[in-house]
Amino acid sequence: MNTDPILSICLPTYNQPNSVRAFFESIVKQLTSDIEIIIRDDSTNNETEDIVREYITHLPISIRYFKGEKSKIGGYDKALLFLTKEARGKYIWWYGDDIMANDAVVCVISYIRTYPALSFIWLNSQNITNEEDLGLNLGGDKFFKNGSEIFEINVGLLGFPSATILKKEDAIKGINEAQKFIGTTLTGYYLVLYVISQNKEACFIQKACLLSYSKPPGEVRWYDSFEVHAINYYIIAQEFRNKFNHKSFRRGLTDHFGRIWRAVVVERALGLKTGFASYSPKVFKMSKLYWSFPEFWIALPLFLIPRLILRVLYRTYKFIKG
Repeated sequence: MNTDPILSICLPTYNQPNSVRAFFESIVKQLTSDIEIIIRDDSTNNETEDIVREYITHLPISIRYFKGEKSKIGGYDKALLFLTKEARGKYIWWYGDDIMANDAVVCVISYIRTYPALSFIWLNSQNITNEEDLGLNLGGDKFFKNGSEIFEINVGLLGFPSATILKKEDAIKGINEAQKFIGTTLTGYYLVLYVISQNKEACFIQKACLLSYSKPPGEVRWYDSFEVHAINYYIIAQEFRNKFNHKSFRRGLTDHFGRIWRAVVVERALGLKTGFASYSPKVFKMSKLYWSFPEFWIALPLFLIPRLILRVLYRTYKFIKG
């Protein structure tokens, strides 16, 4: 077995045996000694372990499996940091429940070999049912001059673990500080910001390496969507406010907040009570953080309108728009 791989593909998982099997099925034709797969399984049963053991037996690459226990608070964050420390590869690729494109590993390894100074690699995603629906469209591959240039493009996608690859020697330096954010589900996002704030070499790969299903409105998740994407994103980003250009930093957060409050309004208008439309003290939390953003004053009255009235207004808007 190769004890010094180029790339560590890291899977934190909890009661997701089907996702783990789908991952192996998507990568089985892309095996190379340049990679290792490491899994932290906090499941309450042995289904995932049985699948992993099956592939360990049959696949000729390094697969390391760790059985853990689900923490009451921050289990995902702890698993992500654990895998980051355990990774033996020069680069770390956290992976979720997405499907890997057929030549994703070859593409990533090629970039690493061609540009060995890269500190951050940003991968594109594609809607599995619509090849024209991309996570980002920058018109082609892009190499960034600094972290500020990355931050203002799409803050939300910087927190999409499957789309981010970090050089371990750079990421590991921020791991102690990242522990402060266990429980936010965004320790990976912290480490991404930590790495790109160093203004080392970074790139975006336009070709979609990930195939993802679109998230339906009102999707029930294991975390509060608004709490994570509006509140926690902001709190973690503020740790780096002096590391990025002020205008880029403000622009990135404004764009991200705009996406979130619109998601809340639309899902409430659709009559949903889950996802971004779930009941939670959104207005109070939002006002504490975003009161200085012009977007806040647009969102505020829409958050305060009763759901029934908002639903009527939304239907009227859709009718007029055609």
